[in-house]
Amino acid sequence: MDVGNFHIILNLMGDMALISLVAYLIGRSSFIANCVNQPLNIRNWLALTVIFSILSILGTYNGIPIEGALANTRLIGTLMSGIMGGPIVGLSVGSISGLHRYLVGGFTAEACGMAAAVGGLFAGIVRQKIGINNMTWKTAGAIALIAELMQKVMVLLVAKPFEAALALEKAIAIPTTLVSVLGTVVFMFIIKDIQSQQQAHSAKAAELALEIASKTLLHLRHGLNTQSATETAKIVYELTKADAVSISDRETVLGFIGKGADHHRIGEPIITESTKRVNAEGVLTVIHSHEERGCPVPDCPLRSGVVAPLFAQGAVVGTIKLSRIQTGDVNEMDIELVRGIAQLLSVQIELAEIDEQKKLREKAELKALRAQMNPHFLFNTLSIIMSLCRTKPEMARDLIEHLSIILKYSFAKHGDFVTIEEELEKVKSYLEIAKTRFGSRLIIETDIAAEVLKIRLPVLSIQPLVENAVQHGLFPKLTQGKLVITASKQGDIVEIAVVDNGIGIEPDKLEQLFSAEAEGIGVQNVHLRLQGFYGEQFGLVLESLPGSGTKAVIRIPYTREVDSYEIESHCS
Repeated sequence: MDVGNFHIILNLMGDMALISLVAYLIGRSSFIANCVNQPLNIRNWLALTVIFSILSILGTYNGIPIEGALANTRLIGTLMSGIMGGPIVGLSVGSISGLHRYLVGGFTAEACGMAAAVGGLFAGIVRQKIGINNMTWKTAGAIALIAELMQKVMVLLVAKPFEAALALEKAIAIPTTLVSVLGTVVFMFIIKDIQSQQQAHSAKAAELALEIASKTLLHLRHGLNTQSATETAKIVYELTKADAVSISDRETVLGFIGKGADHHRIGEPIITESTKRVNAEGVLTVIHSHEERGCPVPDCPLRSGVVAPLFAQGAVVGTIKLSRIQTGDVNEMDIELVRGIAQLLSVQIELAEIDEQKKLREKAELKALRAQMNPHFLFNTLSIIMSLCRTKPEMARDLIEHLSIILKYSFAKHGDFVTIEEELEKVKSYLEIAKTRFGSRLIIETDIAAEVLKIRLPVLSIQPLVENAVQHGLFPKLTQGKLVITASKQGDIVEIAVVDNGIGIEPDKLEQLFSAEAEGIGVQNVHLRLQGFYGEQFGLVLESLPGSGTKAVIRIPYTREVDSYEIESHCS
């Protein structure tokens, strides 16, 4: 290699610093990683095109003038655009950088411009054929070598005069080829090295997250509450060596351990804006400074950290935050660790909720069975049947049939859900027996839309409301009582209403019916099960006016069919 070639290589190597910096930034950016994985997305395509076009144009600007042409590193940026983004991105960047090279001028402008577009497209096609994950530094170097040879052939074929083109290539062929190959290889090396580091961090984070999950399983089996969150925060704090760990629901700090515990108090409302934002948006957030953290306490020792949402049934139910006292002290390991912990804790919380739903259903079925099978109910019903056997044998037969339906329904092994039609069949039999006790004092009206009969809802949702209306609302009333049951479709909602004109419920008693201490299979149980299966926007609404009656309305989605198979799928 003569002195001239060495001088060209030395000058072009200056651009390698810029190329290496860009490679490092691209490798560290999760946004760019997403763009590389989905380059056909319009936003991702635009981002990659802009970044690599700028890199290629800078390569042209930093070129070394030689005999009326430019020796430059433009081709590196163009080739990497194809390798990272595929043929469409490669062609886009190649066309832009090629047009820029053409506008710069020189007798090789036209040939170099076309070579840039062809090179970007060629690199993209190779990437598409073998896949970005199978791309190695050797493949990248081979692409650069072939692209440089194609460019030199095009210069010799297109540039005029041929003698000048030949002289130029003799002067720059070796140094430009070496720099292009070396630059592309270095770019690929840096990208792959960062990816391998991130994979190692992810593996370590996953291992630690699994260890945390196994140790917190016992505490979270009963759901997310102050006790379980506090114990979980302690475990995460000890294993991660963080400066502070906090767990919250949507409004309150449930668990906190570490620095800052003097003002981030358990049981008090969330005060940091970053946690409130994650609760609202449901997106993992990296905090780099006290300002981004948004703590209103000026001397709070915590500066940086990661906060991730916790999910159950697709909705955000809280957050977990890992904090550090140094500004900008968050690394890839912290991010991956918190992400993994949040995912595993979310699964545990959701399983706890499903388990609670199962317990509620079992409790409801057991209490319903006891209520139906208690001696008073059987004795009263059988006594009525016996008294009617001689005087009104047809009515007695009807009551026996209704009683058999109740017994069959009680002893049958239901899944988590039944149709509205099935539930109402049981209710109808119950009411027919109840009418014999009320005599003419009880009027029953029903208005059930045919389109909702096959809609499924949690077992024992309507029946408890009817029983409450009859036993506690209408039976104590001395005058005529009226019970109206309706079911209809309101847009995408099914509304089932049980309305009575009984004695009503006092306001303080009405509030107690929805409390955790409420007994029986009534409104509190029905409401919790409906919300657990369908979400907070659904459930039971109860309105009552003492002396005038009570209205209970069940609201469930019309289009969503949930059954026991879906519940099992959540668990698997």
